[in-house]
Parts: sequence; structure tokens; C-alpha cells
Amino acid sequence: MTFSTPSHLTRTRQALVVLVVAALFVPLAGPVAAVENETSTTFVESDIASDTTWTPEDGPYRIIQSVHIDPGTTLTIRPGTDVQLAEGITLSVDGSLVVDGTAARPVTVSRSAGAATDRRWASIRYNGTSESRLVVRNTTLQGGTSGVTVSRADGSITITDSTFRDFSKAGLSVDDAAETPRITIERSAFRRIDGHAIRATPLSGATGETSITASPAEREERSVHTLSLDAGVGVTFDAVELRYADAGSVDDVDAESIERIGLDSNRNGTIERSFDSFVTDVSARDGRVRISLSRPVSIPSDGRLLVEYEDVVNPETRGFYPVAVDLRKGTVSQLSDGVRGSLTVGNVTSPVDERAASTTRVRQLTVRESSFRDINGNGVFVAADGIGRLWLLNNEISATAGSGIAVRAARSDTTLLHNEITAGDAGIQLDARDETTATVVGNEVRGAQTGIRIRQSGTQLPQPGAVTIRDNTLADNVGHGVDLTARSLELNLQLTDNAIRGNGGDAVHVDNWLTRGSDVRGNRLVENGGDGFALDGTVVSGLTLADNAVRDNGGAGLELRTGAAARGVAVRNNTVRDNGGHAVSVRSDLIIHRTNVSENRLANNAGAGLLVASPITHRGELSVANNTIAANSYGVVVRGVVETDVRDNDIVFNTNAFADPVPVSGVTPGTGVYVAEGASGAIINQAESTVPLEELVANPELTQRLTVARLWDDTVVVLRTDGESETRSAEASALTIRRVSGALPTGIGVQTAGEGTRTHHVVNNSIYGQDRGLTVDIERLVSANATARIVVDPIRTVDAESNYWGAASGPYHSSILPSGEGNPVVTERGWVDFTPFRTAAPDELYTRPTARIDAPATATAADELRLSGAGSTSDTSPVGRYHFFVNGTERAVQSTPELSVTMSEQPLDVGLAVESRLGIDSDTVRATVGVAPPEATPSVTTATSPNTAGATTTSHSPTNDSTDDGFLGGLASVWGLLGSGLYVGALGLGGYGMALTLRNRNPPVSGLWIQLLAGAAVLVWLVGGLVGVGLAGGVAWAGLTGVAYVLATR
Repeated sequence: MTFSTPSHLTRTRQALVVLVVAALFVPLAGPVAAVENETSTTFVESDIASDTTWTPEDGPYRIIQSVHIDPGTTLTIRPGTDVQLAEGITLSVDGSLVVDGTAARPVTVSRSAGAATDRRWASIRYNGTSESRLVVRNTTLQGGTSGVTVSRADGSITITDSTFRDFSKAGLSVDDAAETPRITIERSAFRRIDGHAIRATPLSGATGETSITASPAEREERSVHTLSLDAGVGVTFDAVELRYADAGSVDDVDAESIERIGLDSNRNGTIERSFDSFVTDVSARDGRVRISLSRPVSIPSDGRLLVEYEDVVNPETRGFYPVAVDLRKGTVSQLSDGVRGSLTVGNVTSPVDERAASTTRVRQLTVRESSFRDINGNGVFVAADGIGRLWLLNNEISATAGSGIAVRAARSDTTLLHNEITAGDAGIQLDARDETTATVVGNEVRGAQTGIRIRQSGTQLPQPGAVTIRDNTLADNVGHGVDLTARSLELNLQLTDNAIRGNGGDAVHVDNWLTRGSDVRGNRLVENGGDGFALDGTVVSGLTLADNAVRDNGGAGLELRTGAAARGVAVRNNTVRDNGGHAVSVRSDLIIHRTNVSENRLANNAGAGLLVASPITHRGELSVANNTIAANSYGVVVRGVVETDVRDNDIVFNTNAFADPVPVSGVTPGTGVYVAEGASGAIINQAESTVPLEELVANPELTQRLTVARLWDDTVVVLRTDGESETRSAEASALTIRRVSGALPTGIGVQTAGEGTRTHHVVNNSIYGQDRGLTVDIERLVSANATARIVVDPIRTVDAESNYWGAASGPYHSSILPSGEGNPVVTERGWVDFTPFRTAAPDELYTRPTARIDAPATATAADELRLSGAGSTSDTSPVGRYHFFVNGTERAVQSTPELSVTMSEQPLDVGLAVESRLGIDSDTVRATVGVAPPEATPSVTTATSPNTAGATTTSHSPTNDSTDDGFLGGLASVWGLLGSGLYVGALGLGGYGMALTLRNRNPPVSGLWIQLLAGAAVLVWLVGGLVGVGLAGGVAWAGLTGVAYVLATR
């Protein structure tokens, strides 16, 4: 230890005296410095009428009256200058402003020095002409209401390398102009904004007509006020706010004052959907009314919000009183700050509101390489009737209460590239009414409510929509990764090369009227709570799903559902496995036509590998070829589509033992291929018949049971109402099918006589490993008795030739081939032709893996015992999962082969089943671990699943080759005693030497000799066979040596 000398203590005392003196005198010097700073401040209170330069030498500059930079005049602020604005002050730029800081000497624009934090300056307001420019470089703006406010569409605004901090409304906002000038923001930071960081919402933004009416409208009358707000573009909110800026009183408005609130869908003054039950609180204070709802509600683009409330006292004088209106979701405003309704009081004529009649536009807004953090709104919020050339690139947006990027527009063209976003609402939110073009590429959205949310609502007329979503990472969001909902878009969707994982909802959710010519390709859709890809709409035409990896999702892998038609759907080269629903599902309420499913790997899903279904039987041209469909709950299920070709597939072991099968009506889990007609009727071709179908059915009773909807001259729809079908009106059937553009697929010809037809082809496949290989359930489409003028539609035969059924003897069929040992073929209705059949698999033969469990035959109660499945094998692909069972209860599935369990006081029944990486499951093997007495030594038992050579059990008794009686007995031997003597001697000499060293005295024996003595002791033990003693002694000596070294060198 080192002690301070007297000189050290003297210097310490001197330093303390200096610190005390400084602490006493610095506070006294502060006011003097402040006075000196005030005397050097340049106060500004006049407009700038000529070109002017502000420099740090003449600063700081304090603006104490709102001033203007006159048109044609430029104010230049040099690097290092400090500009201060008093409370409520605005610097208006009618000419040009160049704030020219540098990285080394930035410019500062802030509140007055020493002013309280609530004393905010107003804004730098841009009112420029076509010759004007606002340039802000390397500048920190802070402590105001809005940093920059844009009120004119002329000129340009450029902001680079600057920081906007601590603003109560916005960092940059566009308010009073109908259009925006060209605005470029680069490499800038937005921090602690109590609103939207960038708010480009000219005038009323994208909101339609807004009004406030009073009844009665006389002065000082107690009145009922009605808010009418046309959404313009769909909006979602959970609070309505109204701000009465002028005389009058709303202080008495409360929850009892709300007479009605809801959606007026037809804009006729009648509420079709009431929000009354959602109202949880109504507060009124200082001219503000806030109506809070218990949940978010939506107004579509063509809808109107009506709010009627009483207990308002009209102002004392006649006139027009603007009432600001806002809709909020949480704390975040969803509308432009310029949305206002004009309240008319007294018998006066309302003037024309030119603001409301203006078409608003945002154009050429670019935000690049900027960062946003701690924003109590959206990072970037853009709302206008038209948006063109909106570019947001390489920005970092985090900790926003609202969306990272939010766009509301009747028509928009938006490009969002390589942004990193974490947000309280959607990462990216796009709301549209009409035409929409969006390019969203290379963005990363994590931890938001939804990754990318796109909404379109409004007109029933078709609107073009082109959405490209490419190379994005959307992960760990609460809801969907991509959520696209549109009422009337003709959508062209390009969804390619995205990584969408770990979201709480679907990876991709699309609900759209018409999706045409779209590509979903090269995406990784994994570990989401819902479906991988889910599309629900009226018509889908020309959709390609290719090269996607879709796995471990809670719902289906690729799900397609239409109300009218699915045409030209190609599902190619996808890997869809380990999902909680169907691997690939294509369903339509009417038509599925020209669908191709090829070269996919559909494995280990809880539903079908492939489900194609329509309730209406029709000739739909379905091709299923060259797929591997394995280890699902069902293989291939086809219903209603009779022009089917299932060829060259491996449909094997679809008996998923470790999933709850998704119910499929009429289909037994463990079925390889199932084919059936539609349950609700058929599209029938009458092209060659000159007699109406009704007349061809002579049985009056049958005629009454048919609902016939004539669509055009050569096609009708026949819907059965015989208990199995659903009842649909003829008018509804006709309306549904007329929405489908283009020609219908050929219907099913009704013959007056003839032999059966073959409309399903299931050929050249490998179908084995299932409980049922093929089920045929095809009823005649039209049934009648012999009095009908037409004979019934003929029995339909499934062509199932040249398949391999798992055995050389062919499939089992109760009447055609009772001796077949392969997968059974079941004909519930209809018929099948499966001869000739293959006697061997044409390609690779898949087999079930073999489970092997190693467990001790006995174990002592409360001991930890290890179960091992490391000996399990799989021929076709490695073992991928291990399912252990303990006393009949399955433990969590794991990818490692070992499990530790605590032995109970009763025997344990343990089991193991394994899955190959393809998902094919083994049989379950079991073993029993008995309870051993405490002194007994456990043996080991091995169990192997019975589909191997057999189960074997082997016991091994541990042996002890040592002739010693244990640790103490070893030390009592000659070698033990000799080593112990040397070791004790080294300990004694080392301890004595250490004590002398700590007293700054020299030890009598060198440390090297002591180390050699201890090493000799360890060597003697090792030579004498006392390996455990030697190793323990060596480790202990090394530890003691380390302690001694630390003590000696302190």
C-alpha cells in the first residue's frame, strides 16, 4: 500500500481550497456575465428590406417582433451565428433565407436565452415567390411550435445536415398552401416532436367537405350542433376533437349531450352504422370538445361522419365562426391541421370557402438519409388530393407514436426505398381513394402494429392500382407483415424477394376486388402467427406464386379464395412446409380455371398439401404435376373441378401424426388423393341442345327441386336443393357470374345417353404411405328417374392408371383388387380405373424414419436421467425433430436428440417418435424406466421402433477396474503416502515463505524449489495410478499459486 507524503497532503489541501473558492464565486459572477451577454445581443424588430448578412460577431440576434424578409431580398446567416426568437414570434420568408452553417460551426435557431421551455417561438414561415428559396444547412432549430411552415407553392426549400428538436406541432409543416413547392430534406434529424415530424398536408389535405350547423342558429341560443365530415380518403380513428376558437360556450357538453354519432354511407343525413355504443367519454373545456371511443372505427372514402350534440350556447354576435376538426387514433392526428367547419350564427349568408374548393397537391417532396426519433405522431405524414413524386429514401424512423410513414391521397405516386422503421402504428401506411402507384423496396420494419398497410376505399368503379413490394424485411410486428385491403382496385401486385417473419398475423394479407397479372415470387414467409400468403377477393386472374419459402406459419401456407373466379393461377417451385393449415389452397365460390401446380415441395402441413375446391362442378382445367406432397394431414383434395390432371407426383405418407388436422368436409385425414364433384350444383353446357333444360327434365317433382339461372344463350347454372347443396337464388347466381370478365370455361355436357366419361386423370404418381391412397366421391350431376326425357348424367370414372401404390401387388380395392397390399382405393360414389399399375416406384422410394430411444432400465427417485434418441435413423432425409413422451404426455418438440427428466417414485413410461426433415413421422417406440433402490447401480435399456429389425434391450452393469477401496484407500498406499509427504512439505514451505514476503522479508527457500516439490508430489500420484488425486492436487496447487502471486504483487 502507498501512503501520501506531507507534500502530497499539502497539494491536496490547496486543490480543495481552489474548488471551494470557485464554488463560492462562480454563482456571483453569473449575473454579471448575463448582463454582459444582453448588452452584446442584436435585437431585431423590423422587416428585412435589403440583402442582409448576420454573423456570429454581431450576434446573438434576438427577433422580438414578427418580421418579414421582403420579396426579392435575401437574408444570409453565416456559420456559428446564434438566432433567438421571442415567444410567439414568426420569421416570414417572402424573399429568400440562406442559413449557411457548417459541421464545425453550426447555426442555432432557438428560443431566447434563459426563457422558460413553454415560451415557444412560432415558426419560420415560407411565403416565397418563384424566385425565392429557403436553404438551411448545418443548423439546429429548437424550442418552437413548428420549425418551418410552408404557405406558398412557389420556389424551393432545401434542408441538409440540420436538426429539428423540441417542437410542439411539427418539425416542418405545409398548411396554408394548396400545393407544395419542391422540398428536399437530406441528412437531417428530427427529435422530440409533439406531433408529426414532417407534415405535408396542404389546406384540408385529403379530407372532403366539412361543416358545422346549428339548430337553432340564433345568437346566444342553446343549440344542437351537427358535424358533417366527408372523409375524402378513408380514415380510422378513436376520438373526435372540435376546437371552437371564438365566442360561445361548449362547457356544458358531456356524454348525455351526444344525440347521434356514426357513419352516413350514402351521405343523405341518415346514419347507417352507429358508433353510439363505442362512446366512452366526452369532455369539454376551453372551447374544445373531445369525444372518445372504446375502439377504432373507420369512415370509407365515400362515407360521411355525422356527430350531433346538444348543450352548446351560440356566440353573442352574428357571423361565421371556424371550428377546427380533428380525428385522432390514440394521440395521433389523422387529418390535416387545416380541416375546419364554418359555423353560421344569425341570419347571414355563408361566404364561399375557397379553401374547401381547392384541389390540394403534394409534389416533389424528397426526404433522404434523415433520422426521426421520439415523435408523438407520424414520422412523415402526407395528405392531399394528389401526391406525385413522393420519395423517402434511406431514413431511420423509430419511437413514433403513429406510423413511420403515413400517406393519404385520392391519387398517389409514392416511392419508399431502404428506410428502417420502428413505429407505434403501421411502419408504412398508405390510404387511397382512386388510382394508386406505390413502390416499396428495401425497407426494414420491425416492432410496429403492421409492417406495410395499404387501404383503398371509395368509388365502386374500377381503379388502377400498381403496388411493388420488393426486398423488404418485415419482422416481429404485432399484426400482418403486409396488409392490403381494397374495395375497387384492379390491382397489379409485384411482391418479390421479401423476408417476412415473426409477425403476429399473416405474413401477407390481401383483400381486393380484382387482382390481375400479379407476381408473388422469391419471398421468405416464415414463423408468422397467421397464413403465409392469403388473398381474398372477387376475381383473381393471372397470378403467379413461385420460388417462395413458406414455413412454420400458424395458418395456411399459400391461401387463395375468390367469390367469383380464379383464372390462370400458377403455383410453381415453392417450398411450403410445417404450417398450421393447408400448404396450398385455391378455393372459389364459382370457377377455378387453368390452374397449374407444379414442382413444389408441400410437406408436413396440418391441412392438405393441395386443396382445390369449388361448390359448383365445372370443367376447370387443373394440372398438378411433379410435386412432392408428403407428411401432410391430407395429400391432394379436388372438389368441383372435373378437368383435372394429377401426374408425376410423389404423394406419400400424408398421415401427419403431430398436427391437429384442419377439417375438410367429407375427407378422412390420412387420404392421399380425394376427388369429388361440387356440392352445390354444376355449370352445364346447353350449346348443342335446342330444347330448354327444364323441358328435358320431365319429372315435375325434380323440376321443382332445381333452381335454374339462365346466364346467356348457351349456359345455365343448375343448383341442387336436395339437402346436400346450398340454396341460392337464380338472380344471385346470375349476378355473381356476370361479374367475371371473359369467356367461361366449357361447361359439363349433359348427354341424353351414352357411356361414362373420364374427367379426372390421376396417372404416373407414387401414392403410398397413407391410410387411403385414393378416394372417389363423384355423384351424378343431375339425377332423375326413368320418366325423364333425358337419362341421368353418366357415372364418372377416375382414370388412375400407371400409379405406384406402395406394393408390387397394387392397391387394395374391395371389389376390383382385394389382394392388393398397397394403399387402399375407395369408391364412395363414381368409379375408378387403376389398371395397369406400377409394381415399383418410378423414382426415389420414401420410407418412414426409425425411432430409437436409449434410457436407463432403472433409476433412483429424484435423480436426473437422460433419454437419448441419437440412434434414430432416416433413409431419405436426416432426422429433423424428436418427440419425447413421458407417462403419455408429449414434451415440447425439439431438434436435439436428448432429454433430461427427473425420476419419479413410480416407474416412468417413456416414448419417442421422430420426423425426417421432410416431415415424415416414425412409429412411436416406448420403454419403461423402473425405480431402483438408492444403493443400486442403473443399467441401460434401448428400444427401437418396430419398423426396423426389431426392438432390443441390453443391460450394462458398470465395473470398477481399480484395486483401491476409494479415494482414502488410495492415499493410504505407498505411492499415496510418498506424494502426500512431498505435497505437505511444499505447502508448508510455501505458506511460510508467503508470510515473510508480506512482511517485506526474504523467504529461506526459493519459490522455484517449492514449485518443483509440489510438481514431484503430483507426478508420484500419477505414476502410482492415483490419477484423480494427482489431478485434484495439481488444480489446487495452481489456484494457491495464483492467490500467492496476487498477494505478493499488490
